[in-house]
Amino acid sequence: MQMIPNMERQALDMQPLLLFLLLLVNTSLCFSYEWIPDRRKDQNPSQPAYMVVPLPYSKPGIGEGLLLIATASNVARSTADITALLVTGDAGGSILNGSEIPLYSDILFFDFYLQNIDRALVNNYSIRGIGNTSADDYTLLDASVANTTNIELNLTFYERRLNLYYSKSNSEYQIDAIRDNNGVIITNFGQPFTGSDSSDSLRGSIDLTDDYLDPRKGFRFDIAYQNNIADNPNEPDFYTLDYNVLGYVPMGKLDTLVLNYYQSDAHVQRQGNIDPTSIRTELALNCLPTDTACLTAEQELVDNFINARTNGTSSDLGGDLRLRSFPQGRYQGAHTAFVGAEYRWNFKQEAKPFDYYIWKDVRTALQIAFFAEIGTVSETSGQLWDETRYSFGTGFRLIAASGAVYRADIATGKEGTELIMIFEYPW
Repeated sequence: MQMIPNMERQALDMQPLLLFLLLLVNTSLCFSYEWIPDRRKDQNPSQPAYMVVPLPYSKPGIGEGLLLIATASNVARSTADITALLVTGDAGGSILNGSEIPLYSDILFFDFYLQNIDRALVNNYSIRGIGNTSADDYTLLDASVANTTNIELNLTFYERRLNLYYSKSNSEYQIDAIRDNNGVIITNFGQPFTGSDSSDSLRGSIDLTDDYLDPRKGFRFDIAYQNNIADNPNEPDFYTLDYNVLGYVPMGKLDTLVLNYYQSDAHVQRQGNIDPTSIRTELALNCLPTDTACLTAEQELVDNFINARTNGTSSDLGGDLRLRSFPQGRYQGAHTAFVGAEYRWNFKQEAKPFDYYIWKDVRTALQIAFFAEIGTVSETSGQLWDETRYSFGTGFRLIAASGAVYRADIATGKEGTELIMIFEYPW
């Protein structure tokens, strides 16, 4: 069989993205149909709100400690939201996030995300993929640097029915030691293991729903291209294509059934260094021949490096968005697929201002959600859905006039239960 050259293969892989962009060009045709739901409220809310609250955290892959969160929504009655987090405990550092900062009218917006973490424990599972690992089959990477800078521009039209995003991200990290899953030191690196990466992303969405922030009927489609740029010859050059399809089915006057299909695929243009001896030299762990724990941890890292440098890495499963009963980044591989369903029961709807000194907003709805999710990860696309994991659970949400969704979910699955508190819908 004749091999397809890299450039031609990439062009074939990007055909869905090119078709999507072609559809965007034909906006006058796309939005002339009467079946598209009318927007039921203003798509650029400007109701000011704020919240300042300390929250304890206890999360696998992060540790235990206290978060101090301060957020201001719709600053100066614009769409701009600013959130600052101070992290203490097993993790330490700060995060500053700004979103929907208007640059030109209600058409062009700017987002930024600045993370400066100087202490963190990161789960490293023994193998990638979705099989053959248990909940405690991981080591902890002791990081003293985990910094990220991300900026994004959003160009939007037709009351946010058409959205184009461009983002650029840079990150750097430093790992000083490996611990077992109880936090006991296995070994220190001979010298800190450092790395960095950068990426450029282009994303587009068609939103044919009745509301951009809190949709109750309609359809939404997103597609994203991310080019991951290697910072050194040892790392691979690859790009990912992500597809996200959402359907919102009205149930009665106020309730909604949400259906979600998501897929993420990595496409490698150039493999990185996969020689095991060379990778051990990079790691510089210098395990003694009699130190079984160190040798095992080293081999797990080597195997994961080889898979990542051979196949690339797609979006993961676990955490706040998909497979919510599992820790953040629990399942990683070159290909990811996910199906979710969530019933959103809006049991109370009214505009009711509240001011609790540390929390001020206008409540527009109270919601209870029931959800079920199933997902899969593999190193080859042909093995997707050979093995799966699931989550199901319930949650409580407060929908606010500021555009925020104050969410508390509890999810359970094969490896236990997770509690999630965040300020947005999962999907």
